[in-house]
Amino acid sequence: MKAALFVGGWEGHTPTHFADWYEDLLKTNGFEVDVYDTLEPLERPDDLADLDLITPIWSSARSGHQEEFGNMTKLQEDGLLKLIGNGCGLAGWHGHMGDAFRDRPTYHFLIGGQFVAHPPGWPDNLQPREDYINYDVSICQPDHPLVEGIRSFRITSEQYYMLTDPSNNVLATTTFSGDHLWWIEGTVIPVTWTRRWDKGRVFYCSIGHELDDLKVPQVTEMIRRGAIWAAEGKAIA
Repeated sequence: MKAALFVGGWEGHTPTHFADWYEDLLKTNGFEVDVYDTLEPLERPDDLADLDLITPIWSSARSGHQEEFGNMTKLQEDGLLKLIGNGCGLAGWHGHMGDAFRDRPTYHFLIGGQFVAHPPGWPDNLQPREDYINYDVSICQPDHPLVEGIRSFRITSEQYYMLTDPSNNVLATTTFSGDHLWWIEGTVIPVTWTRRWDKGRVFYCSIGHELDDLKVPQVTEMIRRGAIWAAEGKAIA
């Protein structure tokens, strides 16, 4: 199987650091991996037609894109949509996928959600680590192949509050306490999901602000299985 990683954006979130880890994970599982530091290849989707998997590792910062963070053009978005619609898989995590390209709503339609906040912090007033809380991740489909044998777990990191598509197939959730924003107490937000985009498979996990988050065994395994599952859809598309 062949994967392409699109790596860039704000260096404060060290996207290349994540890409190195993920590239090793994919290669260990039999992938051939190409890494791009630009979205420009998406403008020529026919040249990428042999891909089985795409993962964006593209970091935004604050609620407005700045030129130095890079952004996705309409032509690049159309190329991505064509590739996934034709059967290429899409997989990723946290803000590197769920907070990227905020002014591209069709991109967020594709992935099935968008980050909006991580109480107690707000997107425009980030204080790394001060926004970390202990929270539970609950596996809600324990018999699903992507999470089978993975028990619910507790993690210390950003708890992502997301706007999500009700057509997502949700595999794991988290419940907000209301300790920081009383009016969202008891709100259940998806953490991990799958979805379809025409012939393509899409996988997302909201955990992953720091690389250590991805190294939590349960998270690593969900991401590993999710990437393989998304890529295998090409064979049956």
